[in-house]
Amino acid sequence: MTEETEPSLVNQVTEGMKWQIHHTKKQIESLKKATTRIGNSDELKVKGTLLKSYANQIDLKKGYVILPDYRNPDQKITIYLDVKKSIMENAETYFHQYRRDKRGLETIQQNLQKAQVALQKQLDRQSSFDPNNLEQMEVIKQQLIDEDALKTKVLHSSKAPEPAHPRRFYTTDHVLVEVGKNSDQNDHLTLSAEKDYYWMHVSELAGSHVVIHSSTPSKQTLKEAAMLTAYYSKGRDLKNVEVDVLKVGQLYKPEGAKSGLVLFTGKAKTLTVTPNEQLPQKLIEK
Repeated sequence: MTEETEPSLVNQVTEGMKWQIHHTKKQIESLKKATTRIGNSDELKVKGTLLKSYANQIDLKKGYVILPDYRNPDQKITIYLDVKKSIMENAETYFHQYRRDKRGLETIQQNLQKAQVALQKQLDRQSSFDPNNLEQMEVIKQQLIDEDALKTKVLHSSKAPEPAHPRRFYTTDHVLVEVGKNSDQNDHLTLSAEKDYYWMHVSELAGSHVVIHSSTPSKQTLKEAAMLTAYYSKGRDLKNVEVDVLKVGQLYKPEGAKSGLVLFTGKAKTLTVTPNEQLPQKLIEK
């Protein structure tokens, strides 16, 4: 071993590769779990289709219905209903959930494929590593730095700096509503919020994450927060925008998912509102 390939450099590169491989394996494990959590989104489509097909024969007051599964006529499927909505609205809710889950699953599968390709490259690099080859070691070291597997500086604090404050508004009921400004801030806002707070995001469109700092918001607060959500989205110029409403505790972020992407468990409520360009100025924190 030459003077340049001193043990500290060898250890630095070796440990960097080991850490990266471990991290990628954990990422793959997390993405596989996320795939399982979403489950079979096709069943949501089946439920929506059945509700539309049997709409005139369903007793909404019961809160559920048992119908034959057209994929297998010998089996039946139980479909739970929101009695506050019509049968057709319930069907659209299932279709909406199906489309959202399908998009989420496609994103996870893309990230999983990328992670698996990256892992194979990392394993190949590790197996071909020669601790006595200075030129190779310098190349690998730079690769690890570029891939964020090695840091060039030691920070005084391991805690990442928090992004600047999101937009802040107060509803007419004096409830704080925060609106993210970018994908990284959306992540921070959503993942650091209290689990029983309410969370909003436009359906089917890109937009800000919105957190209502209340576990029991009034209808007025929900409406105003939904209008803010619609305004700070790609639906700003539309007449009617659908906004998903959930509890923060329903949300989770698969490891390795891109900034701003979160998934959820359970059901989401949907509010339809019209964006109002005067409302942000009226409610903005003074």
